[in-house]
Amino acid sequence: MPELTPKPLTCPCCKRAFESQLVVGFSIGEKESDFCPRYLDGNPLPNFMHVCPGCGFVGYEADYRNLTDERKIEKIKRLLVGLLWEEGKKLGGAERYRRAALIALYLGKRSAEVADLYLQATWCSRMEGESDEEEKQARRKAVKYFELGLAADEFAPEDQPVVHYLVGELSRRLGEIKKARKHFAMIDELPHVEPWLKEWRDKQKKMLES
Repeated sequence: MPELTPKPLTCPCCKRAFESQLVVGFSIGEKESDFCPRYLDGNPLPNFMHVCPGCGFVGYEADYRNLTDERKIEKIKRLLVGLLWEEGKKLGGAERYRRAALIALYLGKRSAEVADLYLQATWCSRMEGESDEEEKQARRKAVKYFELGLAADEFAPEDQPVVHYLVGELSRRLGEIKKARKHFAMIDELPHVEPWLKEWRDKQKKMLES
C-alpha cells in the first residue's frame, strides 16, 4: 500500500472538519503509453483527492486551503446540490477525479489543469476496472481540454512536446486517427524534444499503420 499519514481538513464549502490522509510515499515501476503509472505498492491516486463527507466537495489538499472566494464557494455549493450527495458517500478514484475536474471548471481553473484531472480519471478508471465507456468519456474530455490549453498557450515551450504526444496517444486510443497523426507530427516542429519522447511517438505511430 502507499504510505499515508493522517491530515485534518476543513471543507471550504460546508465548513465540515474531518480527517483525511495525505500520500507521503509510493513506488512506480513502468508507465503505459498514455503515461499511466504502474504502481508497485498500490494505486495512490485516489488519496491525492480528498472528499468532504458532509457535502461531497472534492479536491487536492491545496484546494481546501486556497478556496476562500465566497462567490466561487457559492457556485460550488450549487453544483454539489445538483450532484445529489449523500452523507458519507464513498467515491472511487476515477469518480473523485471526474468530480474534481467538474469543480475545477466551475472554479475557472485553466484548461491544462482540467485536462490533467480527466487524464488521471482515465488511469483510475482502468485500474479500478470500470467500463471502457467510462474511461473513453474521460479520455475525450482530456483531449478537449489539452487542446484548449494548447490554443490558449497555457503550456511552457518545454512541456508542449509531451502534451502533443499525449493528445496524439489519447486520440489513437479513441480511434481518432487523423487527430492522432496531426499531434504526433507536431512534435517534429518543436525544438528541444527529448529522444525518449520521439521513440515513444514513433512506436505509437506504427500502431496507427497496423
